[in-house]
Amino acid sequence: MTSLAIEPIYGSLVLAIAAIGVTVAVIVMVTPPTAVPIQRRWLMGLRMLAAAVLILALVRPTVVRTDNRPLDAALIVAVDTSRSMTLPDGDGGDRWSTQVGAWQSLASGLVGRDHSLDIKLLAYDETTRPMATTETLADVVPDGELTDLQAATTAAIGAASGQPIAGIVLMGDGAQTGPVTGGGAARVVETLDSLGIPFWTVPIGPPRTETQSRDVAVDSLSESYQLFAGNQVDITFQVQSRAMTGTDVPVRLTWIDEQGQRTVAATRQIAVKKAIDTAAVVIPVTSPPPGTYQLEVSADVQDGELVVSNNSQIAFVDVREGGGRILYLFSNLDQEQSLIRRSLRRFPDLDMTFRWIPTDTVSSWPVDLQDWFTPGKFDIYLIGDLDADALGERQLQQLAETVGAGAGLVTLGGFQTYDVGGYASSKLADVMPVRMDPARRRSIESVWSSENQLDAPVVVQLARNHPITDLGGRDPAQTWRDLPALLGASRWNGPKVAPGIEVLLQTPREEPLLIVGQYGKGRTAAIAFDSTWRWWRSGYDESHRRFWRQLMLWLLSREESAEDRIQIRLDSRRFASESSPAFQAVVDVEGASLAAEIVGRDEQGRETVTPLKVSNQIAGEGATSRDESAIRGNLPTLAAGIYRLRVRAADPSKLLPAEVAFQVVDQSRELAGPMADPVFLRQLADLTSDHGGAAFGADRMNDLVKVILDRRKAAETPVVEKLRLGDGPMTGWPLFLVFATALSTEWWLRRRWGLA
Repeated sequence: MTSLAIEPIYGSLVLAIAAIGVTVAVIVMVTPPTAVPIQRRWLMGLRMLAAAVLILALVRPTVVRTDNRPLDAALIVAVDTSRSMTLPDGDGGDRWSTQVGAWQSLASGLVGRDHSLDIKLLAYDETTRPMATTETLADVVPDGELTDLQAATTAAIGAASGQPIAGIVLMGDGAQTGPVTGGGAARVVETLDSLGIPFWTVPIGPPRTETQSRDVAVDSLSESYQLFAGNQVDITFQVQSRAMTGTDVPVRLTWIDEQGQRTVAATRQIAVKKAIDTAAVVIPVTSPPPGTYQLEVSADVQDGELVVSNNSQIAFVDVREGGGRILYLFSNLDQEQSLIRRSLRRFPDLDMTFRWIPTDTVSSWPVDLQDWFTPGKFDIYLIGDLDADALGERQLQQLAETVGAGAGLVTLGGFQTYDVGGYASSKLADVMPVRMDPARRRSIESVWSSENQLDAPVVVQLARNHPITDLGGRDPAQTWRDLPALLGASRWNGPKVAPGIEVLLQTPREEPLLIVGQYGKGRTAAIAFDSTWRWWRSGYDESHRRFWRQLMLWLLSREESAEDRIQIRLDSRRFASESSPAFQAVVDVEGASLAAEIVGRDEQGRETVTPLKVSNQIAGEGATSRDESAIRGNLPTLAAGIYRLRVRAADPSKLLPAEVAFQVVDQSRELAGPMADPVFLRQLADLTSDHGGAAFGADRMNDLVKVILDRRKAAETPVVEKLRLGDGPMTGWPLFLVFATALSTEWWLRRRWGLA
């Protein structure tokens, strides 16, 4: 509505009329001093014009315009940019695309409809940040690792920057994966309710219903295996399922070689019996030819699954030539047998079977070991302090034939072994590389005699360099002298005199302690002692492991090369992307300069190399030799994928590089729960229902726009605008120019005409 009014100076109409009267009287009474009519008219006209302008300035005519308008206010819109928005929305698309469409519909419906409404756009995940409202969100990547609804609602209030808040619109799937403190998002929305501010939500994604939460996951597969070609191994893992009752889930094991060729090793059907089920699965497979492989265990994707990244797991497999099956027979449950088993168990390429034959079962000797001594059943036979009668003549004859056919045999010292244990008169006497005397046979019940034993302490000295006795270090002999003395040893008549028989270890008095030899196609080793556990207990556990492993490999005719090579130890070979596992690389070369790098592939499949920051390890720290060179460090944060850790020497001509593959898996909490939580968002909106708060589907943005505009109209207040003459430069300057021009012209004419 528009009207005219006058607002005289000082707000007094009487004063304005009086001033007008005085002005008119002065003009009428003070006439120009000239008798010429035309001059008189010009001067009077100019004075009247100036007086008219002055009168207008005194009266101040005003145009008054009254209108109803909403007050200036801010509308806050928060959109979810966490990784869960990449999941399906339940309608055939992904949640992010649905949210982008909802924002565009909301923005197009509001922009230009209410100029007093300031729309502010926020993006939230684990943090909240402002965005330009001109953004279409098409170029934004939802990569947030967490969703914090509490922080998002708090930041939405602060985004108004002191302006009145017309309302807050929160879009997203409603899944709170961040930490909750102080009542969570509900407490913040209750504050909005107390301020009379509506809270609108736009839930996106399928709800948590039984039919829409179907999932199959492969879990608990070992990270790595070390196998021998042609051996059978049991692959164990779990298949976890949800909402799959009565379904048979196909599972397959696939070998993937270094060229990426895939070969299916086995398939199974896993019957799901419960709504939430975990099935322990054991599938035997045969190792492929020697090489490096990945073993993929995968479950077929089922209808209705929203997350399929957990349908498979990968294990890294190193397949070596041949096998290493060990049979360990002993009669005493002492520390020696316990720590030998513990040392060799560290090496998965050595498969050990053990049998305790106690001495209190003499009445049932010989024990029946069925087919354990038949050729091909085991690769190595390890006999501890065990009397020959426990095995019997027939089985010892069978064992001798098996060793002659290519198996390995190692015998330990003790009170019931070698000639005192009855082996001198057995078929195994021809196999052992030591000379024995049948006359020294002693029954189990007889009193122990020191003439058959070397008294403690037994100091072990190196008699001959050999792959078995290479414990590292610049001076192998000194390495052996540094080991703790043993508690005794069997006294022998000496080694046999035959080709291939060698004394490797002896006492300072040159009494043999370790003799190796050959029998037929098999290798044999006779050890006089049985207290190497003292090495382990004194801190030389690595030397203990190295000695027993190298002995086993020599018996298998696969002794480790004496060539120096880099050994890599990685804490884990399958870990989450946010983890940073430690690694260590060691080479038995003093002063070698080592460097580490990550080898991966980019999106185009090209190899990428990323150098790693490493630190030099203190010599001897956790190592077997002070002559080792070592580095250590931590892997950086990496995206999900398959990588290789490569360690190389500064001089590649002296040391070959070593590599170990590992997998970075995506264990994001955002992707772990595929279901949205629209119920929670509706509950939040209902907290402000008294002020218009409500939840709207992504396809109902037009309804939300109408609600927002209707509330803006309901919040209109009268706004009065006055356009007063002379208050602004648009009217003030013209009045001044007319007044000044009239008086200046009147003065100039009087001067021209020579008037006073």
